[in-house]
Amino acid sequence: MKVRMNGDRTVITVCAGNMMDKKGTVLITTILVISLLSVLGMSLITLLLSRMTYAQMQADRLKAFYLAEAGISRSIWELRSDIDIDGDGPGNIPESPLGGGTFRARHDFRNSTITGTGTVNKVARTVQIKYSLI
Repeated sequence: MKVRMNGDRTVITVCAGNMMDKKGTVLITTILVISLLSVLGMSLITLLLSRMTYAQMQADRLKAFYLAEAGISRSIWELRSDIDIDGDGPGNIPESPLGGGTFRARHDFRNSTITGTGTVNKVARTVQIKYSLI
Protein backbone atom coordinates (compact mmCIF):
# COMPACT_ATOMS: atom_id res chain seq x y z
CA MET A 1 0.00 0.00 0.00
CA LYS A 2 1.37 3.41 -0.99
CA VAL A 3 0.24 6.75 0.40
CA ARG A 4 1.13 9.94 -1.42
CA MET A 5 0.01 13.51 -1.20
CA ASN A 6 -1.08 15.17 -4.42
CA GLY A 7 -1.75 18.78 -3.62
CA ASP A 8 -4.74 18.91 -1.32
CA ARG A 9 -5.67 15.29 -2.08
CA THR A 10 -4.30 12.13 -0.48
CA VAL A 11 -3.91 9.22 -2.87
CA ILE A 12 -3.79 5.68 -1.46
CA THR A 13 -2.69 2.96 -3.84
CA VAL A 14 -3.21 -0.68 -2.96
CA CYS A 15 -1.08 -3.13 -4.88
CA ALA A 16 -2.89 -6.47 -4.82
CA GLY A 17 -0.16 -8.33 -6.75
CA ASN A 18 2.49 -7.70 -4.09
CA MET A 19 0.24 -8.96 -1.28
CA MET A 20 -0.63 -12.10 -3.21
CA ASP A 21 3.07 -12.84 -3.73
CA LYS A 22 3.69 -12.55 0.03
CA LYS A 23 0.73 -14.80 0.86
CA GLY A 24 1.97 -17.42 -1.59
CA THR A 25 5.47 -17.29 -0.10
CA VAL A 26 4.11 -17.73 3.43
CA LEU A 27 1.98 -20.68 2.30
CA ILE A 28 4.92 -22.42 0.60
CA THR A 29 7.18 -21.78 3.60
CA THR A 30 4.52 -23.16 5.97
CA ILE A 31 4.08 -26.29 3.85
CA LEU A 32 7.85 -26.86 3.75
CA VAL A 33 8.20 -26.42 7.53
CA ILE A 34 5.29 -28.79 8.24
CA SER A 35 6.76 -31.36 5.81
CA LEU A 36 10.16 -31.13 7.48
CA LEU A 37 8.65 -31.53 10.94
CA SER A 38 6.61 -34.52 9.75
CA VAL A 39 9.70 -36.26 8.37
CA LEU A 40 11.61 -35.59 11.59
CA GLY A 41 8.69 -36.88 13.66
CA MET A 42 8.40 -40.09 11.63
CA SER A 43 12.15 -40.64 11.90
CA LEU A 44 11.99 -40.21 15.67
CA ILE A 45 9.08 -42.66 15.95
CA THR A 46 10.94 -45.21 13.81
CA LEU A 47 14.05 -44.84 15.97
CA LEU A 48 12.07 -45.28 19.18
CA LEU A 49 10.27 -48.38 17.90
CA SER A 50 13.59 -49.86 16.82
CA ARG A 51 15.11 -49.22 20.25
CA MET A 52 12.09 -50.74 22.00
CA THR A 53 12.30 -53.87 19.83
CA TYR A 54 16.03 -54.19 20.55
CA ALA A 55 15.48 -53.75 24.29
CA GLN A 56 12.77 -56.43 24.30
CA MET A 57 15.03 -58.82 22.37
CA GLN A 58 17.86 -58.24 24.86
CA ALA A 59 15.49 -58.93 27.76
CA ASP A 60 14.34 -62.15 26.08
CA ARG A 61 17.95 -63.22 25.52
CA LEU A 62 18.75 -62.69 29.20
CA LYS A 63 15.63 -64.59 30.32
CA ALA A 64 16.49 -67.46 27.95
CA PHE A 65 20.02 -67.58 29.39
CA TYR A 66 18.67 -67.85 32.95
CA LEU A 67 16.21 -70.53 31.86
CA ALA A 68 19.08 -72.53 30.32
CA GLU A 69 20.89 -72.27 33.65
CA ALA A 70 17.71 -73.46 35.41
CA GLY A 71 17.72 -76.54 33.19
CA ILE A 72 21.33 -77.27 34.11
CA SER A 73 20.54 -76.79 37.81
CA ARG A 74 17.65 -79.22 37.65
CA SER A 75 19.81 -81.72 35.78
CA ILE A 76 22.50 -81.49 38.46
CA TRP A 77 19.83 -81.93 41.14
CA GLU A 78 18.62 -85.13 39.43
CA LEU A 79 22.17 -86.46 39.18
CA ARG A 80 23.06 -85.66 42.80
CA SER A 81 19.84 -87.01 44.26
CA ASP A 82 19.83 -90.05 41.94
CA ILE A 83 16.15 -89.43 41.19
CA ASP A 84 14.84 -89.55 37.63
CA ILE A 85 11.40 -87.97 37.96
CA ASP A 86 10.42 -88.11 34.29
CA GLY A 87 12.01 -91.47 33.42
CA ASP A 88 14.14 -90.22 30.52
CA GLY A 89 17.50 -90.93 32.14
CA PRO A 90 19.23 -89.18 35.03
CA GLY A 91 20.10 -85.57 34.24
CA ASN A 92 17.87 -85.33 31.17
CA ILE A 93 15.15 -82.74 31.62
CA PRO A 94 12.28 -82.53 29.11
CA GLU A 95 11.00 -79.15 27.97
CA SER A 96 9.42 -77.53 31.02
CA PRO A 97 7.63 -74.18 31.35
CA LEU A 98 8.94 -71.55 33.73
CA GLY A 99 8.48 -67.77 33.94
CA GLY A 100 7.00 -67.18 30.50
CA GLY A 101 9.49 -69.44 28.72
CA THR A 102 10.73 -73.01 28.68
CA PHE A 103 13.91 -74.87 29.55
CA ARG A 104 15.34 -78.32 28.92
CA ALA A 105 18.62 -80.10 29.60
CA ARG A 106 20.51 -83.03 28.14
CA HIS A 107 23.10 -85.00 30.04
CA ASP A 108 25.89 -86.70 28.08
CA PHE A 109 27.55 -89.38 30.25
CA ARG A 110 30.36 -90.09 27.78
CA ASN A 111 31.58 -86.50 27.53
CA SER A 112 30.60 -85.51 31.08
CA THR A 113 28.61 -82.52 29.86
CA ILE A 114 25.21 -81.04 30.60
CA THR A 115 23.63 -78.80 27.99
CA GLY A 116 20.78 -76.53 29.03
CA THR A 117 18.58 -74.63 26.59
CA GLY A 118 16.19 -71.82 27.50
CA THR A 119 13.61 -70.34 25.14
CA VAL A 120 11.55 -67.14 25.45
CA ASN A 121 9.50 -65.64 22.58
CA LYS A 122 11.38 -67.67 19.95
CA VAL A 123 14.74 -66.55 21.39
CA ALA A 124 16.87 -69.51 22.50
CA ARG A 125 20.10 -69.59 24.50
CA THR A 126 22.22 -72.65 25.18
CA VAL A 127 24.65 -73.15 28.05
CA GLN A 128 26.95 -76.16 28.36
CA ILE A 129 29.02 -77.22 31.33
CA LYS A 130 31.68 -79.91 31.60
CA TYR A 131 32.06 -81.58 34.97
CA SER A 132 34.43 -83.99 36.65
CA LEU A 133 32.42 -84.96 39.75
CA ILE A 134 28.91 -83.98 40.73
